Amino acid sequence: MRRRAFFTEGLRNLLKPVADLLEERIDHARRSVEASRRAAEGSAAAYSEGFTPGGYYSEDPDDRLLRPPGAVAEELFLERCSRGGKCVAACPVQAIQFHDGNGADVDDRVAGTPTIDPQIQACVVCEDLACMQVCPSGALQKIPRHLIDMGIAELRRDICLRSDGEDCQICVEKCPLGAVAIEIPHQGADVEVKTDGCVGCGVCEMYCPTVPRAIVVKERSR
Repeated sequence: MRRRAFFTEGLRNLLKPVADLLEERIDHARRSVEASRRAAEGSAAAYSEGFTPGGYYSEDPDDRLLRPPGAVAEELFLERCSRGGKCVAACPVQAIQFHDGNGADVDDRVAGTPTIDPQIQACVVCEDLACMQVCPSGALQKIPRHLIDMGIAELRRDICLRSDGEDCQICVEKCPLGAVAIEIPHQGADVEVKTDGCVGCGVCEMYCPTVPRAIVVKERSR
């Protein structure tokens, strides 16, 4: 009997992490569905009050043009970029991809240039800042980490799970720069993006569990 109890307890301990993971994923899915419902209701209300396409609720993240870290001003970037793909190959997480040139308002020169889509794979602000090191044309400048300016994260409080009492902290926990860029200043508070510290890497957006995302990186004015 003691042996049976020993093996029963061992099996229970072995399966507990799996059970915990399943419970976490189920809870995650439930929260995402609820957040999506709230977002849809918010969008409907916004349109009924006169919001128009291109406004806050209807922004399409796919219309962004987020460049790799160290990118010079856009017009100069388009002139300098050789489109050779060295930055694409150097990225350790494959965050940098070639732009396909699609989009109604996309400049013809954008096709083949390097961009980042945080909802597929965000820049992790790697230790080596590898893309900067290999750029042969000067389209990406070698600058310190704190001077990187890919964009700025913007919180959509009406979609954020914290607005419904959930203690979600994923965006804060995953940020590679930590409290200098994003934090929850005190218990129960909203997520706070630091304008001077956020570099627009998009890690917060990539990990945000809501659909649509409650935190999205926007282009800074160039």
